[in-house]
Amino acid sequence: MGMMRKRKTSVLVLGLAIAGCNAAEPPPFRPRALQSDERARSSEFSPAAMPPLPTTFVSPLDAPPEQQAQPATGNRTTRAATRPTTGPTTRDSGGIAGPSTAPVVELTTPELFAETERIGLKEVIQRTIAYSLDVKIASFDPAVEATRVIEADARFDPALFANLQYQDSKILTPAQGLQTGNPFDPTISRVTQGQTGIRQILTSGGQVELRTGIQRISRNVQFGVNPYYLNDITFQVTQPLLRDAGFTVNQARIVIARNAQRVSLLEFRKAIEDNLELAERTYWQLVQAERELLIAERLYNETLSTVDLLRKRIGQDVSRVQVSQAFASAESRSAALLRARQQVQNLSDQLKRVMNDPDMPVSSGTTLLPASDPVELPVSFVLEDQIKTALDFRLELGQQQLRIDSASIAASVAKNNLLPSLNLQGTYGLQGIGEDIDGAYSTLGDQEYNTWSLGFVFEIPIGNRAARAIHQRALLQRQQAIESYRSLIEQVALDVKQQLRDVEVSYNEIAATRRARFAAADNLAALQQREDNQEPLTPEFVNLKLDAQARLAETARAEAASISNYNTAIARLEKAKGTLLRYNNVEMEQEPRPFGSRPR
Repeated sequence: MGMMRKRKTSVLVLGLAIAGCNAAEPPPFRPRALQSDERARSSEFSPAAMPPLPTTFVSPLDAPPEQQAQPATGNRTTRAATRPTTGPTTRDSGGIAGPSTAPVVELTTPELFAETERIGLKEVIQRTIAYSLDVKIASFDPAVEATRVIEADARFDPALFANLQYQDSKILTPAQGLQTGNPFDPTISRVTQGQTGIRQILTSGGQVELRTGIQRISRNVQFGVNPYYLNDITFQVTQPLLRDAGFTVNQARIVIARNAQRVSLLEFRKAIEDNLELAERTYWQLVQAERELLIAERLYNETLSTVDLLRKRIGQDVSRVQVSQAFASAESRSAALLRARQQVQNLSDQLKRVMNDPDMPVSSGTTLLPASDPVELPVSFVLEDQIKTALDFRLELGQQQLRIDSASIAASVAKNNLLPSLNLQGTYGLQGIGEDIDGAYSTLGDQEYNTWSLGFVFEIPIGNRAARAIHQRALLQRQQAIESYRSLIEQVALDVKQQLRDVEVSYNEIAATRRARFAAADNLAALQQREDNQEPLTPEFVNLKLDAQARLAETARAEAASISNYNTAIARLEKAKGTLLRYNNVEMEQEPRPFGSRPR
């Protein structure tokens, strides 16, 4: 059975290879048709509604069943189109003092930072857009591609030409009429000629040329007029009738260059989105780091308070064991406080690097601290809407559509190259002759020596193998681009679904970690109540209290991390949909093309 399956697989691979080498004319590219499955099947997913976050501690022993944590069900019908706001709420410090949401609490240790400055997320976004070096570097690419469009368009610009030539030739034939007596003396002809004109390649593939020239001819023959002058005005047209004929074929380079410029413009947009997402992620990490710093500081201060209390009660119910035990915890938590302070400074410098604001360089001594409150409200999304939005706005899909268009144009040009070369050539000219330049031009006006020609030039390679191979390659590359588009559709759907799930999980993590913090705070409060009731401070009780303090700090840090992750997940979801710029109220405007490039 295994051998049969392997043999079938080999036959399938061989069949695909043969089909690839003999690709037929592919069907027209229809993006909406390729997206239809993802758009239709996305409606099958019905996510559960996100419940409000808990605000107080409810013991699972005391809470009735209807108030206990239950998995929520139902469909969500709203979608956040712009940045959500939390209203006039206070910033949760993530403290360890109790289960309720605490108001804004400033650092209680001023020497932690020499100089600080609060900055809001909106201001961070504005500075990132205005000053980010990564964005500025990426902004050069569309301008570079614009010059390539002009370069391709300039192929049809008229060209002025001129030439000047002197020719001294000896004609080795028996001469007549020479005065030397030697019939084999060569006839010497001296010609000085100048020519100027203008030529232009037409968008139809042809070429027109208008030129005029004059010649001064002198010979060593002593008869007739010597020297004499010839001049001419000639109009010449060459027009392909089969291969290289038509506007589509001859303007293919311009269209492909414009597509490449649009791709680079979308790549510039990607650079902006990447920097905005990085700025938001760094900002919310800074929010988390500040809260963790407050938590570490409070934990350290509470541990010091425990040490002081134990010192005062030495000789009563406290021995050296309890004091050393608490002091070791205090030193360990002091080290954690230093690390938390370093993390805030590191993220502050990283935020400066992302913004690249000249007024706020990385080397400055100011520590940036967040001023914006993170979102803690449930932001509901419907998967079907998110998938459809992403399929409309994701820049990668737009880039791939442009690449498919370029590949289709290349295939059309390659198909045209299968035709034989058949060119129409026509020439019409006026000639004049005289003893001097004025005489030559006067006879030119008489139109007595008009000339014209009309002809066809045909050529085809025997077998035409090169053109067939190029056409086959162009069809394969176009089909490859279409399959890449199919793959991108799947990737976009995957990105949106994963980021939407991340938003849901992050929000539920906030609720879970907050309940954990409430429970840890209640546990510490119960121990404090036992202490207030004069329970002996035995080594076991002191260790229990120190562990309770650490657990409360750990749950508070986990809550701060989940809040940061939730806000970051929202930004990433907007990026996965291709709407991060709109989400942050950022609009892109394309400047006029340089050098006055004209559309055709």
